[in-house]
Amino acid sequence: MTAAKVIAVGLGLYAIYLPVAWLMHRNYELPPTPLGNPVEMLLAFHRDEPDHFVARSHIFRTTVFPDTSRISVYENLTPLPKGQVGFTPDLGVYIIRLKTSDGSDPRSNGRRYWVVGAQGG
Repeated sequence: MTAAKVIAVGLGLYAIYLPVAWLMHRNYELPPTPLGNPVEMLLAFHRDEPDHFVARSHIFRTTVFPDTSRISVYENLTPLPKGQVGFTPDLGVYIIRLKTSDGSDPRSNGRRYWVVGAQGG
């Protein structure tokens, strides 16, 4: 296949992909986030105990938030009680240990988990 044919095929595929991608994402809305500054969504959880899970924060630094009372963890838009959340410093950031509101697995329960700093950092 010549270079011109490869380019033509690539442009043809792109011409098909572009409108399909636009149609599929045209109604996409960002998920609602809790109020605070900063706000980080936790994505990668690991099981710590049968009903506790851990995740690493990537933006909550121990130097900026040495007092963890200024940090909250939310399940969707509802804050988790302080007794269900723990913070462990690790290489300058926090490891967050949490128990969900109903004891379910945060990797599969369909909820989003947010780490939220107090207004003003």
